[in-house]
Amino acid sequence: TTIINLLLTCSKHVGPNPSSPTHARRYVTACWSSRNIGCMFKRLVVVNRGEAAMRLIHAVRELNEEREVGIRLIVLHTHHERQAMFVREADEAILIGGASAGGAARTDPYLDHSELQRALEQARADAVWVGWGLVAEDPAFADLCQRMGTVFVGPDGDVMRRLGDRIGARLLAEEANVRVAPWSRG
Repeated sequence: TTIINLLLTCSKHVGPNPSSPTHARRYVTACWSSRNIGCMFKRLVVVNRGEAAMRLIHAVRELNEEREVGIRLIVLHTHHERQAMFVREADEAILIGGASAGGAARTDPYLDHSELQRALEQARADAVWVGWGLVAEDPAFADLCQRMGTVFVGPDGDVMRRLGDRIGARLLAEEANVRVAPWSRG
């Protein structure tokens, strides 16, 4: 029920789909407050890019100013993203992936667990935020972060596995007294 309560707390503050930096800041504040992890880390690695990364950068800047928590944001980026706004706006940036002789990446480094582990170790990460897409719904990545002793800002791998099963997720929601649309149980 912890993840259900977390989702309900965050949704209550911003609605189900935060669409602006202000909403993202409220989301981050609500989630961190509900999990009481805001003061536990100083180095937050962003494993996302573009709009997702920018939303978190703005949200954490506002949070740093309001609460004087001093969280440093470290973004991961590919060679082709080195001049992107999210890279320029972050406190630090770490290159991930490599380019082949033709200049094309071998695989998407945002999905490569060994590359992400290397980058998290280089960043001396206390926590990692993945946003949405990429490894956000990858229970193995959440497990990797846990093994490394890095806070995964999101549900743990076991919760992802349980919620990945639609019927199991509905049953879990009902168990936690969360309203769900009527459905037939089989």
